[in-house]
Amino acid sequence: MIQTRRKNYVEVLVILLILVLFISSYALWGCQKKEKSLLTSVYIYGLKDARGLSYVGGTFEYLLHENASDDLVVFYARAYSIRAEHFQDTFGLLQAYKNDERFQLMFSAMSNYNLFLHEVSIANSTRRKTLIEKNLETLKELDNLMEEVTKYQNPDDLPPKLVKRIFQASEELEVQ
Repeated sequence: MIQTRRKNYVEVLVILLILVLFISSYALWGCQKKEKSLLTSVYIYGLKDARGLSYVGGTFEYLLHENASDDLVVFYARAYSIRAEHFQDTFGLLQAYKNDERFQLMFSAMSNYNLFLHEVSIANSTRRKTLIEKNLETLKELDNLMEEVTKYQNPDDLPPKLVKRIFQASEELEVQ
C-alpha cells in the first residue's frame, strides 16, 4: 500500500513536471514570436529611411546641375544625415537582439554614410561641392542599393551579398 502511494506520487509529479515543461515551452515560443514581430516592426519602420536614402545621389546630382544655393544643399545633406542616423539606429537595435554579422555591417555602413553626409553639411561651399562631385557615383550606387533594401520586409531576409555591397560602397565614400 505504501509503495502504491509512492508510485502514485511519483506519477503525479512526473505528470506535473511534463505539464510545467509544456507550459514553459509554449510561453517561450510565444515570447520568441512576439520578439520576432517586434524586431520586424522596428525594421519596417526603419525602411522609410532606406526609401529616403535611395534619392541622395540623384538629389545631389540635380542640385549640382541646377547650381543650387548652399543653404539648399546643406538642408538636404542634414536631412539625409538624419535618415542615415535613424537607419543606423535600426540596425543597432537589431544587432543588440540578434548577433548577426549583416546587422553589424549595416550599422557600420550607415555610420559611414551618416559621417559623410554630416561632413557635407558642415563643409564650406567649395569643399562641399568637391565632396559631392568626387563621391557622386558612389552616392548613386548607394541609391540603388538602398532601393534594393526596401524590397525586403523582414530583416532576416536581407541577403548577405547585398549587405556587403552596401558596406563596401559606404567605405568608398571619401571625406577628405
